[in-house]
Parts: sequence; structure tokens; C-alpha cells
Amino acid sequence: MNTVKQFKLKTLALAIAGASMTMPVLADEFHYRDILIGDRAAGLGGAYTAISDDASGLYYNPAGIVYSTSTKISGSVNAYNMKTTTYSGISASNPNQEWTRTSAGMVANFFGVVQPLGPGVAGFSIAIPNYELEDQTDNFTNLNAAKRLQNTTSFTQADIEKYGVNESGNFYADESDAITRQRIEYNNEDTTTLIGASYAMPITERLSFGATLYGYTRKKELTLIMDSKIKGTDPTDSNKVVYLDDVFIQKIQTNELGLQPRIGIMWSPVDKISIGLMAQTTFILSQNPESCVRSIRATPTQQYQITNVPNTSEGISTFNKLEDNENTGWICQTIDNKLPTEFNLGVAYFASNALLFSGDFSFATATDRYEATWNAAGGAEYFLNPTWAVRGGVYTNNANTHSNVSEYKNPHINEIGGTFSVTRYTKTSNITVGAGMLSGKGEANLFPNSSHTQDVKTLGVSFYVSTSASF
Repeated sequence: MNTVKQFKLKTLALAIAGASMTMPVLADEFHYRDILIGDRAAGLGGAYTAISDDASGLYYNPAGIVYSTSTKISGSVNAYNMKTTTYSGISASNPNQEWTRTSAGMVANFFGVVQPLGPGVAGFSIAIPNYELEDQTDNFTNLNAAKRLQNTTSFTQADIEKYGVNESGNFYADESDAITRQRIEYNNEDTTTLIGASYAMPITERLSFGATLYGYTRKKELTLIMDSKIKGTDPTDSNKVVYLDDVFIQKIQTNELGLQPRIGIMWSPVDKISIGLMAQTTFILSQNPESCVRSIRATPTQQYQITNVPNTSEGISTFNKLEDNENTGWICQTIDNKLPTEFNLGVAYFASNALLFSGDFSFATATDRYEATWNAAGGAEYFLNPTWAVRGGVYTNNANTHSNVSEYKNPHINEIGGTFSVTRYTKTSNITVGAGMLSGKGEANLFPNSSHTQDVKTLGVSFYVSTSASF
């Protein structure tokens, strides 16, 4: 097999199963509201900046814990957290082909304690605002390729979009070419953890100030293995069929350490209304974000006469393959990760002793990797009686990526979520049971050398149990 044909078949593999070549964009680092922290706050859809009067206020707005008059301990567990991401229209020639990724797991996402100390209130908290766990294996068979353009020097932009490759590709797959078997093994673990102390104190009767200093850690490990069996024709001899083994391996390892200060103000200009402001930023002190890829493919001389080769994917495993492979070796790249500064504004209206409404607006600045974005949340709380309370909320989880997906490659998926919870109170403790749903639509680009994009739908559900105690 000559070099030209080898490139042709390699292009076919990447064109049909190009998702594997851009796996870094699949990690959900492109949203800031993946997990809501705290029991009462989560029930309100995260609209908690102007309330923050319990242990979860250490995370949302430390100035609010001034209004906590006793020692309080709070812990919450996501009993189940699941999210599916479905890509449709994988290639222009296979508009009905879909690929679904699933993330599921359980995580204790918050623990906090507050206690009066001196003129103010001190606190300590552990929060996990991001948690991804994906481990799946997918098998595909008999994937058709796009038709080859015969005159590659005169194709138009419409041709590029239709056939899923750009000007850097000189060869296109024949209609008879296909990936007869493909196996994708995908494992992704990505967790962000915040651990830190807080202190807040009153400035006046209606104004308070607070600060939290979190230690920031993020650990990510991603492994992708894509094994493809590619069938093609020999352009020099139409009576020959060529089968090529193609294995693509990608590994991403990220370890980040830093500091994340949060500064908050709580102000009550009039009775029944409170306004909260909170700003946060992250200073990365050390990081080791590394992405490595390795491609292994069969030798250029691996050819079979069409009369001796069965035309079924089942028969491929019986072939006597050559042992020698061409190995491109590991290619690694290190990318610095800079996180945005975020500003949060909240307003709460305490309509009565039993009813309150709250709203939040947040803005995250742009970095060299992320676009500026905003999010909003709103919630309501109602005490049926002194023992039972119900809460509900809605919130957005907008993408921090550019909307022009075909050019910038990263997925752009805006999501909206809803939450509901029920709390039972006793004299010194409470227990909360809640649920949430998050869904969105957008676009992604799974092909490294194409302007063709895929439609994406996401759906996430979560159930959590939380307990708090006062002393």
C-alpha cells in the first residue's frame, strides 16, 4: 500500500469516527453550574447569594453567615447523579447516526460548619462543584463513508461541509469504503474540590462583610481507545480490497492546585429585602495538564485479493494479519488552564415568615480558553407549617464557549434546570430530600478537520439527601 492510499484510509477513519480525535472538548469543563451546592440553596435553584444564612453560605456568600446565631453543621449527598449527552448527525453521509455518552455516580458534594467567634462568625467547608464519571464501551459496525470527490482542486465550501473534510485533506473515501467494525472505550474521571475557612462580621446593623479562602484542587484522568477495522479499495486495482487496522489512543491527565478567595457583602436596605454581592477568582499555583495521543495502524503492505476476502465484518477476525505495525509514538501537549473571575448579585424578598422569593445573576469573565458567560437563577420557599417546608427553583447553565462551533471546535450547549425539595424540621435539626433536572441543546464539532457540526442534547437528573443540625 503506497503512502497516498495509507493517508486515504487514515482520512476515512478520522472522517467517520472523528469524535475520538477531539475528546478534550467532550469533558464538561465548559459550564459552571453542573452541581448545585447545599440543601436549601439547591432547592432554590442556587439563588442563594442574598440569603446564605446557613453553612452553605460559606460557598455562596460568606457575608450571610453573620445571621447564623448558633453553631450549625450541614452535610449533603447526591444519592444519584446522572447525565446523558447525545450527538446526532455524526457525519454528513450518516445523518441518522447517534452517539450517547453517559455519566453517573454518587458524591458527597458538601460539608460545612459555622460557629460564632469573637465579633463575627467563623466557618469551615468542603465543596465539590464539579464531578464527572464516565466509563463505557461502544461498538459500531458497517459505517458507510462519504463519496470521494474526484477533482479535489476545485471543490467548493458546500462540498467541504457536505463531505466532512476541509482543504487539508486531498483524498476522500469511495462510496464502497467503510469502517466495518469500530470499538470505542471511553473512561473519564474529573473532580474539582474546594476546602477552606471563612469569617464574617457585621459592619452595621444592616450591612455585613465576609470572606472565604478555599484551597482548590482538580484531578482529571481520561483514557480513550478507538479500534477501527477499515475496508477500502485499492485505487490502482479495483479488484483488490484493502483492510486496515487503525488504533487511536488518547490519555489526558490533569492535576491542578490553587487558591480560590471569595469575598461577599450582604445588605438589607429595607425590611424584607436583602441584597448580596459575591466575587471569586482562582489563582493556579501548580498544574500538570497534559494531553497525549498515539496512533497505531497496519503496515502499508497489508492488502488482500478481493476473491480471497469475505465481505462481512465477522470474517475479518480470521485474517492472517502482519505483525509489524507503524507506530507514530506518543505526542503530548501541555496547556495552561486559567479560570475566570466570577461576580454574583442576588436579591431576596421575605414576603412573610412563611414565604420568600430569591433571584441571582452571575457573570464570568473571559480567559484565554473560555468565553465570557452569564447565568441566572430564581427560587421560592414556603413553610406549610413550622415542621415542613417546600422549595422550588429554576436556573441556567450556559456554555463558556464561542457560539461558532465549526470554527472554534468546542461544544456550545446552553442548559436550563429545575429543582424541588422538601424539608422536615425539628427543634435542633432538619432533613431535606430533593431532586433536580437539567437539559440543554446545542452544537458540537467531533471532526478535527471539518466544519461539519453535530446537534447535541443533554439530560441530567439528580437526587439528594441532606441533613443539618444546630447546637
